[in-house]
Amino acid sequence: MTDIDLRRATLNDVAALAEMNRQLILDEGSKNNMTLAELAERMRAWLTANREAVVVERAGEMIGYLLYREHQESYYPSQASIYVRQFFIQPSYRRRGIGQSVFEQIVAEFFPKGSAIMLDVLESNSEGKAFWLKLGFSIYHTTLRRESD
Repeated sequence: MTDIDLRRATLNDVAALAEMNRQLILDEGSKNNMTLAELAERMRAWLTANREAVVVERAGEMIGYLLYREHQESYYPSQASIYVRQFFIQPSYRRRGIGQSVFEQIVAEFFPKGSAIMLDVLESNSEGKAFWLKLGFSIYHTTLRRESD
């Protein structure tokens, strides 16, 4: 996609990123009930700590983002490892190959070469799971959760 621009997010992007994060929560069927203000504060904390975000723009309009962090895996200490926390593309830009193209462009431009990439997908998010499997990801482990009384 030649009309897509990528850039590192800044603290000036926090409000827009929080709004897209709220849409992502709805899209994936998450039980997260944080308010927009709480999402913004969390995003600000992430961007000032150990996470990076890449903003996806088309014709000057923010259409998505990817939030990630580099970390060291104890099992593979010699390989760079990336944990993708959130990836979002506005619904009006989905199902046109933009998400796939943008993700591969981010990997090429922002992640260390040869990185292992990990991410979590909610079981309730069948579309998200299908998207990531289509991009060559495979199921690595399953996390189970039980609510206590």
